[in-house]
Amino acid sequence: MASDHEIGRVIAVDTGEVTVELDQGLKVLTRSTYEGVLEIGQINSYVIIPIGSHRTVAMVTRVTLVLDEEEKSERGMVVLPSPRRLMYATMIGAIEMEGFHQGVSVFPVLDTPVCASTRKELDAIFGEVPRLYGTSSSSPGFCVSIGKSAVFSDYDIKIDPDAFFGKHAAVIGSTGSGKSCTIAAIIQSILDQPDVKQTRFVILDTNGEYRAAFQKKDDAGASVDSYKSFKTLYIPADPAQNGRLAIPYWFMNSDDFVRLFRASPGVQKPILLDALSRARDARGDVEDWVSVRRDILSECNRILGFCRSTDKSAPKTIRQLSDGMLQYLREPGLGQQRGALVQQYPVLTEQSLGRAFEAVLGVVREGIRNEGVDFESYAAIDVNKKMRIEAALNPLLNELSRLPADADAPSTVSTDCPRFFSKSEFRYQHLERAMSHDGENSGYPHELCSTMLMRIYRLLEDPRFSFLFGPASSEWPRIVHSLATFMRDILGAASCPDLEFTNEVACQAEQLPFYDRQRQSATCSSVVVIDLSLLASDVLENVTALIGRLILEFLQRLSDPCSGMGRGEYPVVLVLEEAQNYIHEPRRDEEESISKVVFERIAREGRKYGLGLVLASQRPSELSKTVLSQCSSFIVHRLQNPEDLRYFREIVPAIYGRLLEQLPALAPRSALVLGACVPAPALVEIREANPMPRSRNPEFWKSWTSEEKSPDFEAVCAKWEGELPLDQESTINEEPGTS
Repeated sequence: MASDHEIGRVIAVDTGEVTVELDQGLKVLTRSTYEGVLEIGQINSYVIIPIGSHRTVAMVTRVTLVLDEEEKSERGMVVLPSPRRLMYATMIGAIEMEGFHQGVSVFPVLDTPVCASTRKELDAIFGEVPRLYGTSSSSPGFCVSIGKSAVFSDYDIKIDPDAFFGKHAAVIGSTGSGKSCTIAAIIQSILDQPDVKQTRFVILDTNGEYRAAFQKKDDAGASVDSYKSFKTLYIPADPAQNGRLAIPYWFMNSDDFVRLFRASPGVQKPILLDALSRARDARGDVEDWVSVRRDILSECNRILGFCRSTDKSAPKTIRQLSDGMLQYLREPGLGQQRGALVQQYPVLTEQSLGRAFEAVLGVVREGIRNEGVDFESYAAIDVNKKMRIEAALNPLLNELSRLPADADAPSTVSTDCPRFFSKSEFRYQHLERAMSHDGENSGYPHELCSTMLMRIYRLLEDPRFSFLFGPASSEWPRIVHSLATFMRDILGAASCPDLEFTNEVACQAEQLPFYDRQRQSATCSSVVVIDLSLLASDVLENVTALIGRLILEFLQRLSDPCSGMGRGEYPVVLVLEEAQNYIHEPRRDEEESISKVVFERIAREGRKYGLGLVLASQRPSELSKTVLSQCSSFIVHRLQNPEDLRYFREIVPAIYGRLLEQLPALAPRSALVLGACVPAPALVEIREANPMPRSRNPEFWKSWTSEEKSPDFEAVCAKWEGELPLDQESTINEEPGTS
């Protein structure tokens, strides 16, 4: 006997889709059951295919009407075509023991009955009953509502926050489709949960939209938090606003400096890294002997290396290195450092240091034909000369290679260590010293580094980089706990009450706003909005990459017992708005951006350390393939660009191919939700964000039909030119939108 919910039979099966012939009695595609009248064949609805105790769930993607003519043997008989209604459905999962799980392991056979879904089965599909697989006592399950089903309006669509944020997610859609509102609504839904006490969302807001979703203006015009139980920290990149973004340059690692200054790998990069190492290792006069020791060891090893070289220019290079070291050791400004060095090594004297390199010069000059610049003027380094050079330098090397018994270990600071150093000393001392000791560039380090030096000097003076290098005419102060206070600030952590901060005489107010906030006993912030909307496009990649890398490396270091926590116990969600602007695939002959490298690393490794990514993009085809492919959950709004549609089909599993055909026709706020975050793929009407992000669509007709209004051009341009006082803060447009 057929079930009240039976609607047809399977007539074709492939690996992802079934074809169902609907019963002939379903002329109007409805079926009356004890649960009421059911609509049959609605796109994005679910049907059930029972296979013993196993019930396969399929999602309807297409319904067609075909006409088949019956063959009659009688001649002259007119036969009307017989209509058949066919339904196509993508198999998405199964219900076993009242629990639903995604994925199909048992496939139906031909002529298997197909049923409309009952209320009990919908409860299982939408997560109203526990999942069969993947549940544990510590798993939150599907607990965060993001909207309602567009087909079954009685059901909320809920996501698993651990799956959504922990395995990375992407919110994709054309402009105006509702991406910003979706992200704001999801975060607000989490903050609405009664069990939530603290979150850590860091939003890289390239459009200046999200502050309005979490802060509003009170009657006095001051910014107040929309959620009284949760604080929002707003950090603008605009230097004309209070509390602006500041990321001290000493937080950058060697790769950041190399890419920012565009140091070429053959010549400029080694000199830049040497200068960085010297700058970070400059720890005061007491230990300055360490840098002199390092320089001598380095140059001795270079000379011995060229002794073994068959290059015709080796003799000339050895002479240049030896001359350079003699000049270095005779510099008047190094007297104190040389004295400290010989105190650590009593066997040596200042004279014996110079005599070793004078001996090398004597060996090289033997047989010289003239003092011209051509390397052919120098005799080759034969075995005899090589042995004599080694005899001159080995005693010096052997002595300096050991560490004095009563001395502290030489610094192990690498070029990546985020230790403070003076930008003026780096610019005028350490770079010059690194170039003067570079003997591998035929004696022309200044000429070979001229382009890099121009970029360095320009960037240090460029006001667009003031958030990184500080004012061009002054130094940022040396402060205690600089990295710790920055990480507390950027992650919304409360200030440590037991720390002793640098006073306001040494570090004045507004020099480093993140330090001011921590020094003034900052409280926890559940959402940190970093407004990058007024940041220059050629600076955006450096800023986003630096913030992302610092957060990742901080979370990696929580594995150390000194942190007081374990790996992954301090989860952070990093929201990347308009991600295609800074983690895009490089075009032909274009260098890979530093931000792409950083966020690809986060996409691959961040989950292990508790760093989740949420990407928002209107052009998925321009995004890094590595980053997008690492996302396990997708919220897809209207997509109309053929290239984006094609690219997205290649990213998601092939079984969702027919579901994606509806993307160009989706209404605003409607989205197709796929992946591990939801019990089953579903078309969702996303909940409305309240407050809304500042992303409303422009109202041309309203403007054209209203009384004429004109902006204050002078004020806008004065601020643009940096001529307004720093205490004039931008106002928030409270009118909401749906972009």
